[in-house]
Amino acid sequence: MGNKANEIKQEIVLYSKILDEKGLVNTLEGNISILDRETGELYITPSGTRKKFVNEDLVAVLNKDGEQIAGTAKKSSEYLLHEAALKARPDCNAVAHIHAPYLTAYAYCGKDIKLKCSTTFALVYEEIPCLPYGEAGTVHIADGIEEAIKEHDLILLGNHGCVAVGKTMEDAVKIVEAAEEVLKIVDITKNIGPVKDIPDDKYESLLNNHPGSRRNRY
Repeated sequence: MGNKANEIKQEIVLYSKILDEKGLVNTLEGNISILDRETGELYITPSGTRKKFVNEDLVAVLNKDGEQIAGTAKKSSEYLLHEAALKARPDCNAVAHIHAPYLTAYAYCGKDIKLKCSTTFALVYEEIPCLPYGEAGTVHIADGIEEAIKEHDLILLGNHGCVAVGKTMEDAVKIVEAAEEVLKIVDITKNIGPVKDIPDDKYESLLNNHPGSRRNRY
């Protein structure tokens, strides 16, 4: 494998450690991947490995048929989820499937996330939809993802976790981090007093007129 392959592996290792340090993955849950669209090869974190301990040799490499062609550890069983997300979003090359606590709490409740108290949430996400439960380790884990992720860079998987896509791994990871932080602040806010929403007219104006809003991006 050439320099590009090594660079992709290094990026997988770097973000595995970042996510571990931030407590967004645990020893059993969470995986990230990068697709080389020139070769069709998918680079993904290995199964059952603490993300802090992932190194370049352990990164699994899959060919277009999903067969592992490199990496000393077994591929994540959730690679099908990554493949489905990347197929639906040809503009993206990276997937972060994360079990961030606050986001995952909503997934356990099977609830879409709709907040009107945060300008960050309004502009970046507007809403984060939650898909029904799909059986882990089977093709059904990706049921509904292709349609949902076409217009949402971050979605929830019922009773499971969340999935984010981006042109780069940085793009995918940062939207998970930002959403998790907003939800954390909302939880803190509830202990101070009732959460105050942005007035409806101001909220709609923000979504319709701000150049960086999700409505205007899509």
